[in-house]
Amino acid sequence: MRKIRERISLAILVVVYLLASVRYFPGRAMHSLVETLIHVLSVAPINLGATLLIVAVLQRLVKERLPFSRTARLFLVVAICLEFILGLAHYFEINGAA
Repeated sequence: MRKIRERISLAILVVVYLLASVRYFPGRAMHSLVETLIHVLSVAPINLGATLLIVAVLQRLVKERLPFSRTARLFLVVAICLEFILGLAHYFEINGAA
């Protein structure tokens, strides 16, 4: 039962990350899709680097290796936080507030 809950929570994190990564342009579906893919591919290395730094620090603190599922969750949490900030910037840029 615990494994199922862990997989469901990981799937929810993935869905939230994908929703936060969407770059929406009203009336231009193909442009939205292309910009979303470009954005995900350009921001993923930043998320990965930040995650690797955090994992390295945590492994030094606890003196044992983190399981892959914990590392994946950490990556998704870092990515969602960054996507929230970048999504707000995108929204304000589209609406002319910035």
